Amino acid sequence: METRRGLNVIEVNGKQFLLTATAGDATHLTREAGSEESRQAAVPDHYVEDFERTYDMAAILQPKWAATALCGRQWILMEGERDGKDEGEARYAPSCRRCLALLDKLFPAPQLHDRFPLIVGIVADTVLEHGTAEILGVPGDQQAALRREVRAAVKKRTGYGLTTHAHESMVIFVCDPIFDLHADEHMRRGAEAVDAFLTGKPVPHQPPTRLSWRTWAAE
Repeated sequence: METRRGLNVIEVNGKQFLLTATAGDATHLTREAGSEESRQAAVPDHYVEDFERTYDMAAILQPKWAATALCGRQWILMEGERDGKDEGEARYAPSCRRCLALLDKLFPAPQLHDRFPLIVGIVADTVLEHGTAEILGVPGDQQAALRREVRAAVKKRTGYGLTTHAHESMVIFVCDPIFDLHADEHMRRGAEAVDAFLTGKPVPHQPPTRLSWRTWAAE
């Protein structure tokens, strides 16, 4: 006898989330309903025949899911392979940004490096002096906290907002009002770097705005 598939779910910290479809293109996450909430089956009755050859019908029909996805949108049915339907590949990962952001909060906060406050202070000081800073080699689990804390430190000391960008292990900070005060300096450094690249001249000294996580977080 052919084994039927279970529900299209992901599990986080012992909790199951059903991958669900709405009227839009994104794939959402729906939690299990609480004891006092109304519950829905993964697939409404009028769609069941599209799933009955592939999935475990007892699991499909069990009412256990909240009426809305994590993002608050009303969902229609579980994402999955539908019998005889040519609707592209089935989806097995969420894509709704709001659902993903809320899911992230279920994970325990990462333990910050012992020297994290020192690094925040150094980056903030660099931003205050030059209007920008970039720090290389930042571990992925430290990036969100670093962006948040540097932004708060600069805001507290200047009243200015801060834009941050992350690319792989590099995090960039830009405070436009301070950056604009040093525009000539930044243009000069940029011109020197381009000239060195085009002519093969020695690369100019590393700019004071470029920092390295390893310098301050060495074990």
